[in-house]
Amino acid sequence: MPEAEYRSDPALSTSELKYMAVSPLEFHAYRTKQVAFERSESMRLGTLFHLYALQRDEWDKQVITCPDEFANRRLKASREWWAKAQEGGKEVVKDVELQAIQRMFAIYTGMPGVRDSLLRNPQTEVSVFAKGMVKNIDVKCRVDLLDGDTVIDIKTTAKGMGDRDSFRRSLRQRKYHWQQYNYTRILKEAGIEVKQWIWAVIETSPPYNHGVYITTGEDLKNAEAEVANAYRNLASCLRLGAWPSYTPTQPELLSKVDF
Repeated sequence: MPEAEYRSDPALSTSELKYMAVSPLEFHAYRTKQVAFERSESMRLGTLFHLYALQRDEWDKQVITCPDEFANRRLKASREWWAKAQEGGKEVVKDVELQAIQRMFAIYTGMPGVRDSLLRNPQTEVSVFAKGMVKNIDVKCRVDLLDGDTVIDIKTTAKGMGDRDSFRRSLRQRKYHWQQYNYTRILKEAGIEVKQWIWAVIETSPPYNHGVYITTGEDLKNAEAEVANAYRNLASCLRLGAWPSYTPTQPELLSKVDF
């Protein structure tokens, strides 16, 4: 399924569900597009890398590379080149960015677990839907790479953030463990039993340090409880038609240990 078609489906994504951990008000604001999603330059490179690594045919359709001679947009010839290139709606990638993506890709294809999966011609960017999976809420997910009963999820990260300890902190802070737990449930609804989930982590700056990690049982147990609570709160908000913020009923005491 094309990504645009997947995103247009109103089923709930895990990325949206994560906002319930902030507040129902935050969730509702993003779900109803009252708050625009802002993409940082690092996130842009990560998105481009996903496209290059997982959908090369779409890369060729959606991306055009800017030669070095037109990289300086202050020059008239460069402005003319960019204006013409963007007329077709393609994403313009500088040659230096393409070189970085290609170097990252070469590293990615040699990672333990990834290398063997790629030889088996796995499915990539797999869209999966589960109608009414939890409390009559339709949900969806889009899997980076599906190799039989194994999922490989690519995570690009800033320099110095790809080591085991840093990534585990990111896993908790950004709730990647929610993603694994929820995706696994959705895939099970579709008849796919996930037996192994691999995080393929690569930094977006030279020398492109990288790591391959597996989530601990403790993190998944925490995810189970946290995701269940998020769905429970979401169902309650839908039933009441109310989207409260941090303190919906009464002021809360700030403990001294908070300071």
